[in-house]
Amino acid sequence: MEEYKVKSDNRILNAFEIYKNTVFTTDTDLSFWKSFLQTSINNYKANNPTQVGLYEAGFYVYEYSSKHEDGHLKGHKISRLIKTDNLEIDKNDFISWISNLATLKIYNALENFILQAIHIRYFMENKHAVGSKKATDKLNIDIKTYLLNHNLKVDTKNNRHIIQFLRSKSSNVTSFLERKMNIDLATKWGDFFELISILRNVIAHQGTIVSSDTQNEIKSRAKDIFQRHFSLNKDEFGLKRLQPNNEQYASFINYFNSFSLHVVQCIFDEDDLKFLGMN
Repeated sequence: MEEYKVKSDNRILNAFEIYKNTVFTTDTDLSFWKSFLQTSINNYKANNPTQVGLYEAGFYVYEYSSKHEDGHLKGHKISRLIKTDNLEIDKNDFISWISNLATLKIYNALENFILQAIHIRYFMENKHAVGSKKATDKLNIDIKTYLLNHNLKVDTKNNRHIIQFLRSKSSNVTSFLERKMNIDLATKWGDFFELISILRNVIAHQGTIVSSDTQNEIKSRAKDIFQRHFSLNKDEFGLKRLQPNNEQYASFINYFNSFSLHVVQCIFDEDDLKFLGMN
C-alpha cells in the first residue's frame, strides 16, 4: 500500500477535534454538575434543617373519547415525592442515568472517529466524509465488501466487522488490541471495544436492562473492567439494570480516549500521538 502522508491531511485532525470536543465537554460537564449538586444538597440541608418534602409530582394523561372532542385529565393514585433525607440517593440515581447517557454519547463519538480514520486511510476514493447516516452506511458496506472479497468473516454484532477489518489491514492495530489494558487487568483492548459496544446496545436498545445472556457475555469478555466501573442493581420489578460506579466513571471515560487515539495512531502507522497535537 502506498505510504500515507497524514501530516498533509487535515481531515484526521478535524475528526479528532470533533471527537475531543464531544468527550471533553461531556466529561467536564458531568464532573462539574456532580460536584455542584453535592454542594447544593449540603447547603440546602444546612439552611433548611426542618424541611421534609421538596417536590411532588404525579403521572397524568389526557383521556380522549371518540364521542367528545375534548379530553379529560386522568391521574394515577401514586405520586413521586422527593424528600430531604433521600437527596443523596436521588442524586446518585440521577448521576447514574446521566452517566449511562454519557456512555452512549461518547461511544458514538469514538465509533465515528475510528470510522473517519478508516475512511481517510483506506477508502480515499470515497469522497463522502463520514458524518451522515448515508455516508456511514456506505463505509460499512465497503468494509463488509472488503471482508467478503478476502474470505474473512463478516460479523456485525457489536461492530466486530470494524475490528476484523482493522486487524486485516494493520499489524499495529492487531498488536494493540491484544495488549492488556493495564497491569492489574486481564481484559485486553480488543475486548474493551466489545464491552463498550455491548453497553451501547444495553443503554440504547434495552433501556439499561441487562439480560442473563448479556451478563454472561460481559463476564466472558471483560469481567474485571466491568466490575470495577459498573454494577447490576435489581429494580422494583426484579430486572437487572446497568448502574455506573459514579466514583470510578471518570477513569472509564479515560479508557475510551486511550482506545480511540491509539487505534487511530496505529491506523496511520504513527510512532506517537504528536500528529494529533498531543504533546
